Amino acid sequence: MKVRGFIGVVFLVLQLISIGYARFIPERFFCWGPYDEHTQFEVTVTIDGKTLSSEETENRYRYKMNGWEQRSIYNIKSLISQYERTYGKDDDADVLMIYSKNGHPEEKWRFKP
Repeated sequence: MKVRGFIGVVFLVLQLISIGYARFIPERFFCWGPYDEHTQFEVTVTIDGKTLSSEETENRYRYKMNGWEQRSIYNIKSLISQYERTYGKDDDADVLMIYSKNGHPEEKWRFKP
């Protein structure tokens, strides 16, 4: 019975450490309160001088590319960066995201290899 109790305590302590760690990294995938950041955003992609339509952009990344995001904006930045470094590495895409977190002034983020 003591072994079970010890395992239970270790498990809970590891969860608390993981939650504490997740609160201070940009991904925040495993936070218990993931909806602490609300972001309005829009992504535009230009390849060879042609700007992709919203539908083409969403098909490229398999995710919505404008509107409201209830999780950390880093999730979308990570998704775009990963795609552009792998599948899209030969496209030489110029990606611009304009976003506003929690009603603050707009910020710009650009992915250009």
